[in-house]
Amino acid sequence: MAYFVLPGRGKRVYRLAIARRIVDATARGPRDRTAPGLARRRTRVLRRALHPSRRLQIGLGPWLRALPARLPDPALTAALAELDPYVRVAYVLLRIEGLPKYAVRDQLRELRVRDPWPVIDAACAVSIPVPRRAERFDPAHLRPVRTRSVLPLVTAAALTTALVGVLIHTGAEPAAVRTGARTPRLAAAPPAAWTRGARTLDAWPAR
Repeated sequence: MAYFVLPGRGKRVYRLAIARRIVDATARGPRDRTAPGLARRRTRVLRRALHPSRRLQIGLGPWLRALPARLPDPALTAALAELDPYVRVAYVLLRIEGLPKYAVRDQLRELRVRDPWPVIDAACAVSIPVPRRAERFDPAHLRPVRTRSVLPLVTAAALTTALVGVLIHTGAEPAAVRTGARTPRLAAAPPAAWTRGARTLDAWPAR
């Protein structure tokens, strides 16, 4: 559903990876499998698919590697891309998801469409050949998405910041010496100075 609602620009593999990433993001946390819970999740998916953020394209590698072997029919997605976004949503819900009109009306209202019936009528008037086999992807046939933990990246960034701070601090001390703020003094002592007490021990070069 998210794939068909996405704008029709870009390659199919990228749109499908973004669609699955949108769905995965809505599945985090405890899942509410009741009818209202599924409806709320569908609303979140549709909102993100209608206006996908550019940030979804960053770090898309794990979802691209988990794509199924069979991709959706390009003719159907190209025809859907020509429709108004909300008409496309209504068409997908009616023809592909198989929802009744009253459920599509409620869904469009959740998407802040003030007058959903003209949108539904426009979707019903669209003539697009739907493939015989449903363009669904069985979750059992999908490859798992393996994403890397961000903890190593955060740790590396923190260590890099600390190292840069140390280098800046140590680099500032020789600069202060060169400007005459603090002149180093060479301390010397006889070789046997360490035998004459604790104070002279502090000045012994071999310490």
